[in-house]
Amino acid sequence: MGKFYFTFGAGETQPFYGGWVEVVADSRGAACDKFSAKYPNKDDCINCAFIYSQEDWDKTIMAERGSNRGHGCHEVIE
Repeated sequence: MGKFYFTFGAGETQPFYGGWVEVVADSRGAACDKFSAKYPNKDDCINCAFIYSQEDWDKTIMAERGSNRGHGCHEVIE
């Protein structure tokens, strides 16, 4: 199992402004399926700004600061 981070920008159609949702899954595809089950896709696109693996997440300024646009983790989906 790994952790994937679904981040949000300033888009009004996304579930949150800033911050992220963490999804625990065996693969990126499984994480996308879990995320999309709770936050349905918009126009055939995942309803977030970016998706990071744990390895990539650890390299971001968001991980370092614990914040994205002033918000942190909104939810963990297991």
